[in-house]
Amino acid sequence: MKNLKELKWSDLKTGIFFVLGLGFAAYLGLVIGKNTSMFTGVTTIRFMSQNVNGLAENNFVAVSGKKIGTVSKLNFTTQHDSLYVIAELKLRNEFAGLVTKDSKATIRSLGILGDKYVDITTGKGPSVSEGDFIRLETDDGLAGLTTNAKATLEKLNTLLDNLNNGKGPAGRLISDEKMGNELQETMANLRTTSAELSKVSTGLSKGNGLLPRLMKDKALADNTAQTIENLKTTTAKLNSTQGTLGKLGSDPALYDNMTRTMSSLDSLLTDLKRKPGRYVKFSLF
Repeated sequence: MKNLKELKWSDLKTGIFFVLGLGFAAYLGLVIGKNTSMFTGVTTIRFMSQNVNGLAENNFVAVSGKKIGTVSKLNFTTQHDSLYVIAELKLRNEFAGLVTKDSKATIRSLGILGDKYVDITTGKGPSVSEGDFIRLETDDGLAGLTTNAKATLEKLNTLLDNLNNGKGPAGRLISDEKMGNELQETMANLRTTSAELSKVSTGLSKGNGLLPRLMKDKALADNTAQTIENLKTTTAKLNSTQGTLGKLGSDPALYDNMTRTMSSLDSLLTDLKRKPGRYVKFSLF
């Protein structure tokens, strides 16, 4: 039979190993739960925001879609009478050098309704150091889509109300029967006019009148243009004071004198026909 002391020491060693095993398992669970590695060091950086949009501790941090760390803490702070949240990000040292002091963090969602994570866009400055703050850029995501959809629905409802109440041209077209009939009549007239213009266009392209010939015969068109130009020149001369015709149009005295002269000549010719002997004498010897 074994010694009582030996049995107790054996039980004690078993208990010690059991407790150590439990402690090691708990540590592994803590490490795995926080998405960190116990074999690598970490660099802690921060950002501050008034709204973290549902970001939670232990959510992961990524650069270009690859996980490089986790969100370790979310604490409240007050600055200038405003409430903020400071998020601490633990980055694995092997990737911490990728994050620069001018990097920008964005809170994004995995899918439309997925968990939140921090996506970091790197810059060109020096790498971050322990305790540095980086800037957070907002990403509206689903909230922005919801807000835009709500605004669009409000505008659509307003438009429908205006249409139903007869406001604006479109509303009047729907509610005002007289205006609708007038619009239909106008459209019918436009169709008729369009058909008539189409016939005229066909006649011009296929007819034998002057206009089709002018469109097809360049020589005739040039002669017509020259004739019109000559008429314009003649009209301009008639309207000017140069030449007899121009003076007749612009000098009343000259016109009156010419009128009297023509009248006298007409009287003389009339009297000559009636009494030629008064003006012409014939003698045979």
